Formats: sequence, C-alpha cells, structure tokens
Amino acid sequence: MTDAATDSVVEFPILRKCPYEPPAEYGEMLASGGPSPIRLYNGTQGWLVTGYDDAKAVLSDPLFSSDATNPGYPMLSAAMEGTRAFSTLITLDAPEHTRLRRTVISEFTVRRMHGLRPLIQRTADELIDAMLAADKPVDLVQAYSTPMAGSVICHLLGISYADMQEFVAKSQDVPLETSDSLDADDVGSAMNAHLVPVTQYLYQAIMEKEREPGDDLLSRVIAKHVATGTLTHAELVNLCFLFFGAGQLPTASMISLGVAALLENPEQLAALRADETVLPGAVDELLRYVSVSDLSGLRVATADVEIGGVAIAAGDPVIVANGAANRDTEVFDEPNVLDVHRNARAHIAFGHGSHQCLGANLTRVELEIAYGTLFRRIPGLRLAVPASELTGLPGSPLPDIMSMPVTW
Repeated sequence: MTDAATDSVVEFPILRKCPYEPPAEYGEMLASGGPSPIRLYNGTQGWLVTGYDDAKAVLSDPLFSSDATNPGYPMLSAAMEGTRAFSTLITLDAPEHTRLRRTVISEFTVRRMHGLRPLIQRTADELIDAMLAADKPVDLVQAYSTPMAGSVICHLLGISYADMQEFVAKSQDVPLETSDSLDADDVGSAMNAHLVPVTQYLYQAIMEKEREPGDDLLSRVIAKHVATGTLTHAELVNLCFLFFGAGQLPTASMISLGVAALLENPEQLAALRADETVLPGAVDELLRYVSVSDLSGLRVATADVEIGGVAIAAGDPVIVANGAANRDTEVFDEPNVLDVHRNARAHIAFGHGSHQCLGANLTRVELEIAYGTLFRRIPGLRLAVPASELTGLPGSPLPDIMSMPVTW
C-alpha cells in the first residue's frame, strides 16, 4: 500500500450510529478529497473511496478486480474470510462474470418486473390485513418488510417461501464458529456446514423444476441454459442462493428504513401522501439517502493506478462506500436532506458498471408498492419507539435492522 501517515488511517468498517444515516466520518473523508487510507480488522491497510466520480471510476475499471480469491480482496471480518471460496456473481470477474450474468439478465427486465405488480400488491395487502388484525405495537420488520421481500423473490424464483424459511432455520441451527482465532479454512468449513440445508433444498427444487417446469425464473433458466449445458446445477444453486439473500435482507431493510426515514421527516411524508405520482422518484431518493448496500463495492487493484489524485498500488484493497458517494455535494445539493421531489436517479445505491445490481428493477417496483400501500392503508402509522433506539445487526456496518415496532 502507498505510504500514509499512521494517524490518518481510519479503522474500518465504521459502524452507523443511526441505521438510515451513513457514518459522520464519511463527510470528513469526502471533504478531504480522494480515497482515504483505512485499516481493516486484521491490520491490512487499504483505501476507502467516498467521492461520487471516484466511486464510478473504480466500479467501471477492470483494473479493480472483484475476485475474492485474490489475497488483496478486502475482508471486513473473520467471518468473511471463509467466504473466499464461495464464488458468486459478486466475486467474479469477466469472462466468468459475464457468462453467468447473461444466463439470467433477461429475467430482470423492466417489463418482467412490472408484470409482478399484481403479485406484489396482493402480498402487501395480505400482510397489512394481518398487521391491522394483530395487537399493537407490531414489528414492521417481522410482520411486513421481511415476508414481503422474501415471498416476492421466492415467487420470482419459483420456490416456496415457507419451505425456504424452514431450511434457512435449519441452517441457523448449525453452529457457525467465526471467531477471530480461527483461520480461513476453519471458517470456510463452518460456513459449508452452516449452508448445507439451504443448498440441499435448492438442489432439490431444481430437480423438481426439471421434471415439472413452471412459469418462473428457475424453469426458464433450466430450459435455456442447464439443459443445453451452458450452466451447471451447482452454478444455478449459487445464483439462486445469491438472489434469495440479495433479494430478501437488503430489500427488507430498505422497506423498514425507508419507512423510518419518512416518519422522521413528516413534511416529506406529507408531500408523498398529497401526490402519489411523486412516489417513483421518492423511491430513488430513499435509495440514495439510506444506501442500504453501502459496502457492496469490494475490489482489489490489479495494477498501479491513480484515483482522485491518489496513487493506489497493485494488490491494495479498495472499498467503494456508495453511502458516501450518494452524499457527495458535487452531485447532490444538500445531500444530507431527504427530499422526495429530488431527481436522485443518478445515485449508485445499486452499484455501477458490470456488477450493477441485477435486481434494481424489481427493488424499485417492490419499494414503490410497499411504501405506497402501507401509508395509504395505515395513515396514522408511527414509530412505537424513538428512532434513536432502532438498532442494526450487532457489529454490522450495513444498515440492516433487526426490529422496528410501529403503531397507529
């Protein structure tokens, strides 16, 4: 790594004090200009990219690799070390990344995602019916956000959400030792054992789709690519696992935290209620404001390169903080203000470049229906605890949220 003064190196990751607000340190880094030196949990030094233009440059430059098997690829914790061997779209470079992405990209078109609107609307209404019939307060995460996100992505895949929940629960029953005292091989073995129930279920689901195909992503991909030999069963299992994980937790957190952000900004919520045509743009503004996949841009430099006037050496870990880039004053006026009338479409909450999130179209439709239906049907919705008491997952630098009691 290029030399930097020891006292200027920031210990990373930085935990959020408020789940829907990025760390205050991001603002200081943005003001300093260029990538900032950071130190990861294991003492490895790397760079945090916070500026909008710098972020897009890194995410679109093939000199910055997504290959997690590269020793310089940034790991945020000991638990992550064991994931190096799990190759997914997120941790592959071209040409493998390109080949796998092409097998599924047609499943996430704007037209196909809008075709899911009736299903998403029905799901939202059913979940709200149950909320209205339940005792108050209601945990929005458990009663609405999580089942909404989980059931929609499972419907798209063509698998049962109830079954998936069951096998995820079985996986959670398998002890997962990820202590800092364990080496990467130990953690990897623990991860393998932990994920066996889910991967076995997905294999079984794929076999059933081969025998009895339906009108779903799995059946279509099997017919187009598995049956023709361009995609293996193992690759399809990995894709399904990624889609379920990426389609449930970040989307569920985005639903919950978007609601919290609007409730904490009542004038913005009032503007949304006064004119629902504002809603699609408000979704992008909330995506920018919350930046739920803040640290998804993990890279390693494969050659000496300069970004934002800073020399980055080959082998250096590089992390793009889209939560910072989405608050860059060079791109967004008053970026720390939530403004549902803002044209925020240029945000990079879904990343940028060849690894831009496949599920962006689905997420936008899902959030639009989730927010619109909730605030329309429960006009008196409010937080049952102060926003300052909302907490994310322990030790997680991401805006995940465990519980959000609401009442009306």
